[in-house]
Parts: sequence; structure tokens; C-alpha cells
Amino acid sequence: MNYKTIIQEIHEVQLQTFCPLERFVTKGTSILPKHKRGLYWIWTKLDFEELKNGGNNHKSEVPIKDLITQRMELNHICKLEKDGFRVVYNGIGGYKNNPKGFGLRERIMQELNSNDYRTGTLNIRNRYNTDTNWAVSFFDFDNDDNKAKFDFLNETNAYQNYASKLEKVWRLEFGHPILCRH
Repeated sequence: MNYKTIIQEIHEVQLQTFCPLERFVTKGTSILPKHKRGLYWIWTKLDFEELKNGGNNHKSEVPIKDLITQRMELNHICKLEKDGFRVVYNGIGGYKNNPKGFGLRERIMQELNSNDYRTGTLNIRNRYNTDTNWAVSFFDFDNDDNKAKFDFLNETNAYQNYASKLEKVWRLEFGHPILCRH
């Protein structure tokens, strides 16, 4: 398996799913159905100073101000942009066992709005009070078109075996999103 080639192809696929947050939320499951598994990216139009002013809601939230203060001048922070948005976060989401439970869409929605102190989240809506400066993109492991293009997705337990690896390899290839803790 050539991870460089695969991650570049996955990157191209996820760029095709790029969607302003308002549309992602209002169009609902027609954009990304529930109970899927895969990778996701969070994009913003806000600059680093605006991001730092978002405040915190609970101790489990991503410490945005601290991360930006520590990292904003480092060389290997992700600089990818699309339509005026910049990647600031990426992650994985989806159920690990049957029956299907929490999925990729559900994880993205949790990044938008979660007051659960047990959950590490960006909690965008409670910090910034607007969807217009945010966008998402994703790569769905369960999408039939993706399965036809990527043989590894047809393996048993593909999500469990590859999602975390691909998340990390993407960061090595394209830069570390500034708001990812690890």
C-alpha cells in the first residue's frame, strides 16, 4: 500500500465534498448520511486572532487560544485553502462495531455543538455564534464510489485498520491543522 499516493487521492476526493457549514447543516443527510465512517476536515475564514477570541465553554474543549498561541508561527502548520477558507482541524469519525452507532456525520455535528464536558470538541457554535465562517469536507469509507476507487476500503474492518493511520499520514503530507491537539 503506497500511503503517499492514497492520501493524495483521498485529499482530492475530500476536496470535492467541501461544503459551507450552513449548507451541510440545512441539507442534512442528503450531503452525508448518518452512520457512515471516515475522515473529516474543518475549515474557517476566521484569522488566527479571531479564532483566539472565541473563548472556552468547558475544560474538554479543544484549547483553541493556547494552540494558536503556541503554533501560529511554526513552519509545518497546514496552509491549505479553498474558496477563502483554511483547514484548521481534521479527524476521524464512525462506529467501530455493529450495530451501527455514532457516525461520521454525527462526529462532525459534535464538533459544531457539544456542551458535554466529557467530549473533546471544537464546539464552534457555542464559541463563535455563526456558521458563515466555517466549512467542512469529508471522505466516506462506506461510499460505493470510494470503495470502487480504493481497494483497501473493501477489506474487513477497513475503518478500524486505516482511519487513524490515514488521518496522521494526511497531516504529514499536507501539514498539521493548527487546532488538532495530537
